[in-house]
Amino acid sequence: MPASRNIPTLIAALALAIVILFPVYWMFVTSLLPTTIVLTRDPPLLPPLASASFAAYGEVFARRPVLTWFLNSVAVTSGSVVIALLASTLAGYSLSRYRTRGQQAAGFVLLLSKMLPPTLIVIPFFIMFTTFGMIDSLVGLMLANAAVGVPFASWLLKGFFDGIPQELEQAAMIDGCSEMGALWRITMPLARPGMAASAVYLAIVAWADFVFARTLVSKPDNWLLTVGLQSFIGEHAVDWTMLMAAGSLSLLPVLVLFLLLEPFLVSGMTQGAVTS
Repeated sequence: MPASRNIPTLIAALALAIVILFPVYWMFVTSLLPTTIVLTRDPPLLPPLASASFAAYGEVFARRPVLTWFLNSVAVTSGSVVIALLASTLAGYSLSRYRTRGQQAAGFVLLLSKMLPPTLIVIPFFIMFTTFGMIDSLVGLMLANAAVGVPFASWLLKGFFDGIPQELEQAAMIDGCSEMGALWRITMPLARPGMAASAVYLAIVAWADFVFARTLVSKPDNWLLTVGLQSFIGEHAVDWTMLMAAGSLSLLPVLVLFLLLEPFLVSGMTQGAVTS
């Protein structure tokens, strides 16, 4: 009986996965077919083997500096995650352990800033970066994306820190650790699932950024992959095959990151709480 009750749930989960992943599948299929087939009235759901080709994946590197854009995106994403994760870890720990009015006000400001769309805050960023000479700088993009990701990551980590008993830190301080030492040696290892979840979120935000990358950077050599993809869209025509090939390649780093952090994400769901 229990197994039969799970069948509808499995069917619903499978149907939902198909709906969610179908755009990814169609992007990959489009990258294999010539534009003449893609733009037909009834494009084939399964690519005909006679017309399918991986030539577009080689052409994107030959016709555009995709590798440069790819490395720029990797650098900006890595830097943004490191900066934002450091700031959000300290902010989340502070919001969890200290209950002063100042902390509550800071938490409210963080939550309020998360509600602001990037299109609204990009103008202050542009003015500030122009003043400090950080336009066309990858470091500037790291800071901008980190600023956007910190509010949500701070509240996410606060929830994980709330689930870690303070008695563990107090015991470590009795044994000679400082408060920062207890945070580093005791609390942070226990909060690794939360930090992994935050890192995945921060990486997706930085990797998918277009507003900051398009506004704060104008040199093609400093473009991110999201901006470079736009160059495949011409004034009178769109090279769909190459665009979808480059788009398919852009998904690989996120998939690799998820696979690397997946054990920590799973452990977060099975991690038990210490009770008195």
